[in-house]
Amino acid sequence: MNCYNPKQIADIAIQQGIEKANLSKLSLPILGFLGGAFITLGYLAYIRITGPAPHKWGSFVTFLGAAVFSMGLILILLGGGELLTGNMMAVSIAYFAKKVNFTQLITNWISIALFNLLGAMFVAYFFGHFTGLTEGAFLEKTVSAAQAKVNDPFMVAFVSGIGCNWLVAMAVWLCYGAKDFISRHLVSDYGLCFDWFSARGC
Repeated sequence: MNCYNPKQIADIAIQQGIEKANLSKLSLPILGFLGGAFITLGYLAYIRITGPAPHKWGSFVTFLGAAVFSMGLILILLGGGELLTGNMMAVSIAYFAKKVNFTQLITNWISIALFNLLGAMFVAYFFGHFTGLTEGAFLEKTVSAAQAKVNDPFMVAFVSGIGCNWLVAMAVWLCYGAKDFISRHLVSDYGLCFDWFSARGC
C-alpha cells in the first residue's frame, strides 16, 4: 500500500487540523452538514440491512450492518465533509502542536457538532421518515436501537463512545497516511470496526 510513515501522518494531521480550525464561514456549515448527513446515510444502510435479518444469525447481522455503515465514513473521507470525531483528533493535534488556539479548538468542535446534528436530522427525517425507509418492518429496529442508546447507563455510554471515537479517529489517521484514492478507500473501511466495537452501533 502506498502510504506515509507515522511521522509524516502526524505532520499531515496537524496541517489538516489547522485547515479545519480555519474553515470559512461558508465552508464550515456546508461541510459539517454533509458530514452529519453522510454518517447518517451509513446508519440508515445499517438499519436496512439488519432490520429484516433473521435473529438466529446472531452477531453476523452486526457484522453485515457494520460493513455497510462504514459507507458513511468513506463518503466523508473520500468525498468531503467534516465529522466531529475526526475533528477531535485533527484539531486537537494541531492544538497540541501550538498551531491553533483553545478558542479555535472549542469553536470548531461546537460548530461541527451543531451542523453534524442538522445534517443527521435532515437525513433521518427526509430519507428515514418521509420516504419511509425506517418505517414498516424497519421501524422496530430503529426504535429499539434508539431506546438502547437512551437507556444505557451514563458510564456505559461514555466508555462506549470513547471506544467508538478512538477507532474512527484511527480510521481518519490511516486515511491521512494513504497517498492514493484506492489506499484511502481500503483504510477507510477500517471504520466498520467502530460499529463492530459497539453491538448497537455508534
